[in-house]
Amino acid sequence: MHLPKNHIPKKASILGAARSGCAAAKFLCGKGVAVFISDSSGEEALRAALTVYGCASFPHEAGGHSDAVLDADVIILSPGVPSNHPILQKAKQRGIPVWSEIELAFRFSAATYLAVTGSTGKSTTVSMLGSILKAANIDHVVAGNIGVPLVGTATALGPEAFIAAEISSFQLENIDCFRPKVSVVLNLLRNHLDRYESETAYYDAKKAIAANATADDFVVLNAGDALLVEWAKTLASSTNVLWFGSGTIPSNGVWYENGGLHARLGGATRRLLDVREMKLHGRHNYENACAAALAAMAAGVSDSAVAGGLKTFAGLEHRLEYVADVNGVRYYNDSKSTTAESVACAVSAFGHNVHLIAGGRDKGCDFSMVDEAIIRHVKSIVLIGEAAARMEAQWKELAPITRAGDLKKAVEGASVAADNGDVVVFSPGCSSFDMFKNFEHRGLVFKNLVHQLTEKRL
Repeated sequence: MHLPKNHIPKKASILGAARSGCAAAKFLCGKGVAVFISDSSGEEALRAALTVYGCASFPHEAGGHSDAVLDADVIILSPGVPSNHPILQKAKQRGIPVWSEIELAFRFSAATYLAVTGSTGKSTTVSMLGSILKAANIDHVVAGNIGVPLVGTATALGPEAFIAAEISSFQLENIDCFRPKVSVVLNLLRNHLDRYESETAYYDAKKAIAANATADDFVVLNAGDALLVEWAKTLASSTNVLWFGSGTIPSNGVWYENGGLHARLGGATRRLLDVREMKLHGRHNYENACAAALAAMAAGVSDSAVAGGLKTFAGLEHRLEYVADVNGVRYYNDSKSTTAESVACAVSAFGHNVHLIAGGRDKGCDFSMVDEAIIRHVKSIVLIGEAAARMEAQWKELAPITRAGDLKKAVEGASVAADNGDVVVFSPGCSSFDMFKNFEHRGLVFKNLVHQLTEKRL
């Protein structure tokens, strides 16, 4: 059932008591809505989470989602709860709308949304976009799947402000009115097959970012992604398609070529900046910069602000983050890596001197696409977690491989194998939930282990 954009329900159920769910609960409570929280964790764990997020006083249920959830005018779904859950099927049969947190935020936002999705590169690209908006002196927030709920941040901004939003496929499964001014799709790569029944279902969830795009909006696509090039044919009649990438692009857009970022938008072709002026390097970062630049320019940001924001952006924690040099070996934390493609990008940033630590919960990624990068750049591999067996089966002929029972043993093993001038790259290529709370926790553990190596060798 469709409800008007500014509709305020009387009663709402929140499924999932994590960060975004609790943010939605507090926001709705502030609007006078009666809120009920339902979570699958045990009572003790749920009470602890509700206390942490400031929701201890809300009515709630633990241990699963009962029919009590259905006593609501709308259901707000956290990204971690599958959209095909039986209680949601009942809700749809009864005509109860199911919204993601981004749908809720959009309905109560006055600011302009610049939204970024894709299988890999989202966090870096949306953060680059935030740096550009900062350089342009535009009131804005960077929020969404990057770790800051949109509700409560985006909703506080006025109509002149911008929202740089990282959006996951999970968040796009339950939208209705959500309509960014600029929608960016970085890539469509095999991922999350632990959640989706097929690659097509996953790709369709990503494509929903442009479901409501009109002739007044822009969709920014990767010219190097064949699936996006094909999809663009169906978009051309309803919205404005722009392109980013390396080398030739089909029409208007921003691209990386001959050591610089170039733009063709509004007629004139010009060079935006020399990539040597950027703090981040590697072709994947240059392409992310092209996407961020194009999103900003489509929204009216000047060339000078775009260049200024990209020059000052220094990267993100857990994204190929330099940690330390221990006896001539440099260690890099790429814990945000949850896809095979991100592993390939990480190791390709170096020469043939990489000792790779990978593994975690298997999401069904195609690890064969890392083969060429391993041959060219990797000297040895240490594997951990549930995906270790499948990774080893794929890569065993390409580089020496060992297994480690945990990350501590993996770091110790890689440090023994590495020589002066080598690098150890922790790029899991998998989700963290088999051994860690999240990718941030995983990255912090890795960095602590590296620093312990430093202390041992002083």
